[in-house]
Parts: sequence; C-alpha cells; structure tokens
Amino acid sequence: MIFFFYLTFYYFDGRWILNGIVAIIQSPVNLMTMLTVYLLSFCLKALAWKWYLHGRTRFSTCLLGVLYSLFVNHLLPIKAGDLVRMKIMSTRDGISGEDAAHSVIVLRLIDMICLIVFSIVGFCVLGIDFQIPVLLIMIGCIIFVLSMVVVVQFFPAFLKRQLELCKRAFSGRNGRLIFIAVAFSWILECAVLYGTVIIYNGNLSILEAVFANSVTVSGQIFQVTPGGIANYESFLVFALGLFGFSIQEGYTIAIVTHAVKFFFSYAAGVMAIFIYPIPFKTLLSWSRVRGVREK
Repeated sequence: MIFFFYLTFYYFDGRWILNGIVAIIQSPVNLMTMLTVYLLSFCLKALAWKWYLHGRTRFSTCLLGVLYSLFVNHLLPIKAGDLVRMKIMSTRDGISGEDAAHSVIVLRLIDMICLIVFSIVGFCVLGIDFQIPVLLIMIGCIIFVLSMVVVVQFFPAFLKRQLELCKRAFSGRNGRLIFIAVAFSWILECAVLYGTVIIYNGNLSILEAVFANSVTVSGQIFQVTPGGIANYESFLVFALGLFGFSIQEGYTIAIVTHAVKFFFSYAAGVMAIFIYPIPFKTLLSWSRVRGVREK
C-alpha cells in the first residue's frame, strides 16, 4: 500500500493513462480479443471445478460461481468471493456444503501451485537473478507440519474425508485434466496485460507476460482493497521493471490493465445476476459466512 501511494504521488500521469484507455476503446478488435480470451480463462477454471466434482454439477453452475466470486472480490475489500462461490454450488445444484468448500479450497491451492511454478520457471528461463527465501520457506513448512499434527490429532475423521475426496478427484486422467485446465487458464489470463502492452507499442513476449501476470496475482493472496488495488499495481510495476519498462510505463500499464479487469468483473457480475439473480443482501450475508454447514 505504501509503495503504491509512493508510485501514485510521483508517477501518476492522468493524460497518459487517459490516452491509453482511449487507445484501447478505439481498438475494438484488440479489446474484444482481450476480453474474450480473459473470459475463456474463467471458463477453464469452471471446467476444472466441474471435473473436480466428477460431473456432479452443471458447467453453468460452476461458471456462475466463478463469475460471482470475481464480481464480489472486486466489490469488497476482502476475498469473500469464494464463500459466495461455495453457496451457489450448494444452493443451485445441491452439492453438500463440505464438498463445495473442499473443492474451492483445493482448486485455490492448485491455482497457487501453478502461479508459483510459472514464476519460478520464468525466473530461470528469463535469466532473472533471484534468491530463494529459505527462512520464509522453513517457517511455512513448520506451520504446515504443526497444522497437520493438530488436524491428525483432533480431527481424524474430517481429514480422512478430505483425503478421500482428493483421491477420488485426482484419480487417473481426471487429475491431469484438472491441472492442465487450471494451468492453461492462467496462461490465457495474461491476455489483458499482453494486449495492453501491444496497444502501448511496448515490447513484451507471451512468456514474459505469463511470468509478470503470475508474479502479480501471487501478490494478491491477501488483499485489503476491492480487487487488490495497490497490490496489483505494485507487483506489476516490479515485474515489468525486470523487462526494461520504466516505473512510469509500468505504473501506467498497471492502472490501465486493472481498469480493464474491473470493467470485465462488473460486466461479468451483471451477466451472472441476469442469468441467476441473487439479492444483494443475500450476497452480503453469504460473504460473511464464517463456516460451511450442511443443510
């Protein structure tokens, strides 16, 4: 947040940002291509969710859940969209609350695995100097081990059910398809960044765009602003700076691409509400759920 305020104070140029937005609007083919590919990335996420549940739910329900989640995450300062996503799955297709919550959490973990792998591969392939935060990894491993000890000791039946669900979901070809769909969805998601850089006549390869997008989204694990405002811009400026973009250029591209993503999120939310209306008060109540209970 502090870095974002620093960037805004020193590098905000309303005229350049406005020119970029106007250039995107005046390039309807590029804009529609970006938004279409971006939409396809969420379709793949929905398809992976359907496969994870072994086809027990409709693709339309999965897509509605993903789009509602995106919409809510760009409305509220915390990532409450996944709670809404779980409730839509439970109420629309009758999937148990535990299965819905389990599937969403596991798919989020797969998201992070793919983003981390893309980031590490990008660092290596693109020849970027980096250091592995050994202390941070050790702390993470210790927390994970302690958490597993607590779960095994006090919630063995719960752990057994979750492992059985995972085993069933990832068995055979199904597991490979889930990982491929999620990984490819993140590759497609960089279309907004790649297309914006092209409109700005910048030089960024698809591999570099995938890397920059992966690093940026990884930095939005925790957010305190709608849509991760500040997190997104700060991390993208850092990522683009690795490829020779000035701070001014990186900041402007970050603002414009985030604006396009906000537009898409709200448009997708309107479309989802039109197809499957949910009262706004109900959405807010679902976003405040502290646990998932069976009916």
